Amino acid sequence: MKKIILAIIGAVTLFSACNDKLEIVQKGVINVEDYYQTDDDAQNALNNLYQSLAMNINGNEGIYVAMPVLFNCAGDDMLAAGNFYGDNDFAAQINEFRYDTQNELIRHTYWGLYGVIYDANLIINNISDETPVKKRVLGEARVLRAWAHMMLAIGWDCPPLVTEILTPSDKPKNCELGHDGLLDWIYDECMAVVGNLDEAAGPNDDVNRTKVSKGFAWTVAGKAKLFKNQPDYAAAKAALANVINSGKYQLVPQDRWANLFHTSGDNCEEMIMQINVLNNAGVGDWSNKIQRTSWMWIQFWCWRTDKLASKPSFIGTDGWGGHSIRKDFCDEMMQHEPNSARRKATFYTADEFLYEMEWNGAQGLTREQKETSDQIGIRDATGLYGFDSYFAHKHVAWPEDNEMGWYGFKNLTLFRYAEVLLLYAEACANAGDSDGSGLKALNDVQTRAGAPVSSSLTMADVKREKRFEMWLEGVRFPDMVRWGDTSKIVDNGKTVPVAFDAFFTKGEAKHRIYSEDSHPNTGTVGFNAEKHKYFPYPYAVTSINPELQQNPGW
Repeated sequence: MKKIILAIIGAVTLFSACNDKLEIVQKGVINVEDYYQTDDDAQNALNNLYQSLAMNINGNEGIYVAMPVLFNCAGDDMLAAGNFYGDNDFAAQINEFRYDTQNELIRHTYWGLYGVIYDANLIINNISDETPVKKRVLGEARVLRAWAHMMLAIGWDCPPLVTEILTPSDKPKNCELGHDGLLDWIYDECMAVVGNLDEAAGPNDDVNRTKVSKGFAWTVAGKAKLFKNQPDYAAAKAALANVINSGKYQLVPQDRWANLFHTSGDNCEEMIMQINVLNNAGVGDWSNKIQRTSWMWIQFWCWRTDKLASKPSFIGTDGWGGHSIRKDFCDEMMQHEPNSARRKATFYTADEFLYEMEWNGAQGLTREQKETSDQIGIRDATGLYGFDSYFAHKHVAWPEDNEMGWYGFKNLTLFRYAEVLLLYAEACANAGDSDGSGLKALNDVQTRAGAPVSSSLTMADVKREKRFEMWLEGVRFPDMVRWGDTSKIVDNGKTVPVAFDAFFTKGEAKHRIYSEDSHPNTGTVGFNAEKHKYFPYPYAVTSINPELQQNPGW
């Protein structure tokens, strides 16, 4: 005991005597007051913002690339699928409108967008605009902050407008400007700094397609004006015209349309802004890299090849079968453009799935031999849950998309030129098209797709073209809501098809794809305009912020 007491006394004496020596300035750390001073400081802070964009939007803690899944799954053109009912339920809840305030897609998307805003504010609140470099850095940060607020406004109506670094005690309220005022603020932010931004050197410039450019700023500004409850079509038209008239972007040729959704399409002439998630040795080890990649994006959208007789050759990896394409959507597209390159790059018919798609187990076989081969078709007796008689493959990973293994480095596209043309056509259809530029924009998209070309500019044609061109690119549900075209989702979740192959399930002599309806949901499902027009604020946010007013119905 005596030894212990002496040891304690000695330790106290030692630390008392050396107390002043322990207050050592931490090395390798720069105070906030001393940072953000030079052009290099500003550029390094901007680099961190782009890393934040990759991790918060593409990474989302490695979960599903939440934002595009959230905005896609609520539409009238897809079904959430999987191994069985309850599989991938985070997405099925959205698709069938049975989600609550704790849905992880809603939570991760909301948090991710505010994560981008936080890192943008670190720059905006600390850097002065005293040099050209700092002006550009500030401009890029302000536009990214505006884009994140726009996505929040589209998804949540009137979220908090955050322009300062928040402290843990801050409780931000819903934006006092209202939905339209917030979108006007977004427009003003983009237009105020566009002159300080870099511009793509031309269609072959692959550098300025993964950073904020003039084209991106004009696109965000134009889209914001269209998404107001009282759209400002004239302002949207003028902003989007700048992108078109710049000559810096082009539609890829028809034979490369499918590549737009795969690694070989990254940074191409049609891309206005992509999140760069390419493998970068400077990022760090595997766990860090995966946080900025589209890792689970590949698994979610890919087919469950384990349920097939053999693996289709075009697929890079097996998946969770998280989505399928709705039959009524396919029927409409088949009626409009059955043989277009765009249609064939979006989905297979049952006949194409069986006999035109290449199967690893049936290579070299004739059509007649394939009809009786046990190496093609849906072998699993439980079928493909959520599938009908069409098979979407637009976003199914090619081998090039997952060269690193079962996760991939496909860039996530925020805007491509085709969407700009369609937004511009919409603005012209409502604001006037005296020079015919709106019709030309619509025709350019139609011609490239190999679809029928409109002779006049109507909203009906714009809506149809955008629905087909932008399938599963995160725009359909927001468009349906703002246009009031939600009739096709009121019954979502009441009936879910399951696809089978009669060759395996019924012992028929030849392959035949058929489907049976299931009715898995016994509770209330389907779109309710008074509740589902906007997503609810996550419980994880409202539970600690009583100042945030929840959206109606929740």
